[in-house]
Parts: sequence; C-alpha cells; structure tokens
Amino acid sequence: MKLPKNRTNDYSKEAVLKRIRFLEKRSQKTLKYLPDSQIDPSLAKGNIESIIGFAQVPVGVIGPLSINGEHASGDFYVPLSTTEGALISSYNRGATAISMSGGVNVVVAADGIQRAPYFVLEDVFKAREFTQWVEKNFQKIKKVAESTTSHGKLIRYNSYMQGRVVYLRLHYTTADAMGMNMITKASHEVCRYIKQHFPVVSYAIESNMAVDKKPSMINTILGRGKSVTAEVLFKERVIGRLLRTTAQEIDKAYRRQVTGAQLAGVLGSNGHAANGIAALFLACGQDMANVSESCVGYIYTETIGNDLYVSLQLPSLVIGTVGGGVSLPTQKECLEIIDCYGKDRALKFAEIAAATVMAGEISLASAIVAGDFVTAHEKFGRNRPRKTNKPR
Repeated sequence: MKLPKNRTNDYSKEAVLKRIRFLEKRSQKTLKYLPDSQIDPSLAKGNIESIIGFAQVPVGVIGPLSINGEHASGDFYVPLSTTEGALISSYNRGATAISMSGGVNVVVAADGIQRAPYFVLEDVFKAREFTQWVEKNFQKIKKVAESTTSHGKLIRYNSYMQGRVVYLRLHYTTADAMGMNMITKASHEVCRYIKQHFPVVSYAIESNMAVDKKPSMINTILGRGKSVTAEVLFKERVIGRLLRTTAQEIDKAYRRQVTGAQLAGVLGSNGHAANGIAALFLACGQDMANVSESCVGYIYTETIGNDLYVSLQLPSLVIGTVGGGVSLPTQKECLEIIDCYGKDRALKFAEIAAATVMAGEISLASAIVAGDFVTAHEKFGRNRPRKTNKPR
C-alpha cells in the first residue's frame, strides 16, 4: 500500500492525519504525540516531505556564558536541545567557569563553503591544458557562478589532477546562509559553461572532494563553513573552587588524551565537541548531518603558573542563520534568544557555537580528572522506565 498523499496540499492537517491513521493501522499502535503540535505543518514546506508531525525534543538553556568576540559580545543564554541527561548541567558549569574567568575570546578566522566538480579529459596532456585554461578564464567562470545568486560569491578555487581527471574545488562565500543549495546551482552553471567552452569528455557536479557532511583532513587544513578559534585563561581560584581540580591535572589529562586519540586514529582532538554542536544545531534549526564535520575540533592546553590556558579550533563549522530550517517556529525562537536569527548574524552565531563547545570541553575535562564524571551521570542522566506493577 502506498503512503497517503494529497496532491492539492500535502502539508494540510488533513493530509498529516491521513498518514497518521495509515501508520497506526500498519503498526497497530496509537500515535498520539507526533501530530499533536501547535505548529502548522504547512510551515515545514521546503524542509520535509510526507510530514507526519513534529519531533518534540527537550530544549534546555545554559548561561550566562560570557563571550568576548568580534561579533558576539556580552553574556548569553544559549538554548541546547538534547535527550542526554547531565549535558545541560555540564555545559552550564563550563559556562560559569568561563564567565568567572573573564569570558572566552573568539574570532572567525575564515568563512567559505565549497563544491568540487570533477572533469574527465582526453588524457593527462589535455588535463594539464584544462587547468591552465581555468586559471586564465577564472574571472569569466566567476561571473557565470555569481549570475545565479544575489548573495553567493565565487572567491577562488583549487585544482587537483589525477591522471586525466581534474578536480576543481570551488570556494564560495554565502553571506548568512549555510549555502549548499545556493552554490550547487552556481556550480551547475559553471560546469555547463566549461563544457561549452572546453572539450571535456564528461563531468559531475560533485566529486566528494568538497567533503560535505563528512569529517576530513582537507577541511581541517583549508577550512569549510566558518573556521573559528577561541581561547580562555581559566583562573586558579575558578579551577579549584568550581571545577575542584588544578590546572596541572587538567593539562596532563588532556595531553594523555591527545595521545590516546592519536593511537585510535581520531580526526580532531577534543573531549566531546559533538555534544555541544549537536545540541545547538538541533535547537537552532541547523542541518544535523553537518554535525559530522562541524564537530571536528582541536583543543590545546598550557599551564601559566597555576592558571590554565585553553584554546579551541573549529575549522569546519557549517551553519546558517537564514534559509533551511532556521525559520521554523521553535528553531527561530531559539536563535532569537541569542539574537542570531536572520541577516548579518551568521558570524555571531559561529562565535557563540565555539564558546559553547569550549564550555563543554572544560567541564568534561575537569569532571574526568576530579572523578565527577560517573556521579554526575548517575545524578542527572538516569531515566529508568517506570514500573507499572510491583514485584511479588
């Protein structure tokens, strides 16, 4: 049996309920909560197909988180969505430690997103000629790309030859949008233009060298999305009183964990950046698949006397404050809490994201060193099913 569809309006409440009833019949289960939402399903058009309701995931908040950024400055209360007990408490403790230490300094070091088409040429000689032709005609190619969008800009490219195949890694800026749809359209026109003006055998719009939604070394080195770096000098009194350990113990633990990560072949060096990134993305309407590359982060620690210097690099933070899912009602509200909804807010959001990750990193590191890791999860992270019958 086919899933019910409404060709006139598949986002109406009636269309949603028809699918719910279909699934109830198939599963022999009552589906009460999926369709029970104040949000009009028509608002999700362009974000999802065959809609049956809304996943109502808990949203908590941490703060105040003191940030000294070029775009985010002041105290912020950051919404995070998760089903992992103890996560909000942990990040909130980290936010407190940051604020008590004077705040986290954050800068966006680079900004851009990529598509990477490949082109098949007749042979290696023609491939070499093709790379020279692209270099000579880049301004024309740039004009073609930018004719498709009022916000996207083709800034530069990198070329890579593998025999007769040439990979072009096209680097765009996309203002406040995450921008993949924008640059896909632009890259499509670029490929068509190249095909019309140079004798390529064939091409594909994506070679997997942009490495979208996957962790990679090329994006660590060259950056993708927002490349953000942050630093905090945690004061001795804060480490001792709030985190219940010392700068020296945290520093030693981090260095040993870096070695452990290297032995395991991990890309990145962090405790649990994915926790903060995923919780922030879920609350604020980001593409959840981008967590895979956005959570690649590198932590560096250094003791300065009895204080602890910690820096963080997120080289491929893929986010947006317009387009995608950010305009859905609850996601929009979460962005508005931190003044990051809409135009001219993406860089601010990137700085807040890095500050949030920093909060989680210092809290986890100190919990492991001080022996609080297990007890915290026992206290906040246990959600045992309720027993309906007493044991006999």
